[in-house]
Amino acid sequence: MRHLYTRRAGPGRDDATLGFDPPALEGDLRSQAPDEGPALRPYALDLPLTSPSALHRVRELEGQGRRLDAILVLRQLLRDTPGEVEVHLRLAHLLELTGEPQAAIASLDAGLAALPMATELLIRRGALLSNLNRPAEAEADLRAALAADPSNAMALLHLGLSFLRRGKPAEAIPWLRRAAALGPESANAAFHLGEAWYHSGDFDQALAALRRATELAPDDARAFTLLGRLLDRIGRTDEAMVMHRRAREAGVA
Repeated sequence: MRHLYTRRAGPGRDDATLGFDPPALEGDLRSQAPDEGPALRPYALDLPLTSPSALHRVRELEGQGRRLDAILVLRQLLRDTPGEVEVHLRLAHLLELTGEPQAAIASLDAGLAALPMATELLIRRGALLSNLNRPAEAEADLRAALAADPSNAMALLHLGLSFLRRGKPAEAIPWLRRAAALGPESANAAFHLGEAWYHSGDFDQALAALRRATELAPDDARAFTLLGRLLDRIGRTDEAMVMHRRAREAGVA
């Protein structure tokens, strides 16, 4: 059996000092980058393939910073239980975190092929497509989610954000207002509604929404920054200075 070498030759050494082994072929594990964790992957094959045990193991691996191992466990689980919405969502999230958004979309595509009207998967794919500047596809997913669940605050929020990213704050506002009304404790909804009002030029509405956002998330520098900018624009410079200071403090925290 071959051994997987992770050592590298240092100064004054060559590969011969690491031991003799035939050269790695294309696709051989030895030609791949080492994982983030101290252990390599075969242990995953011994896990019982049930969602609770596998998802618990995924959370442990994430806590250890071993995202690639966590991805392997999730992919293994999906081979045997392809209809698990939570597993598709977790896998897409980890793939996005590891810089593979296209792979994340492919994972969500597979989930929706098995579960065509899974609202959570539609919203997640729509949000990711919006982040990738693919608004037409994003909005199609988000509208499909809203057709199935008209009061889904997350779908409303991401649809409003899609319009906001396209420089259409007036079109974003109705969706973001509904999201904020359905989720009155959502700092994100309050912030993005304030952002839309700000860019549409309605500073009174923006002021109220951004103040609400700072109340809901006192450690979020974004809301304090935009609120300070708004107060500067309307000539309330003393208050603006306070908000800019709060933004710096939140950023440090």
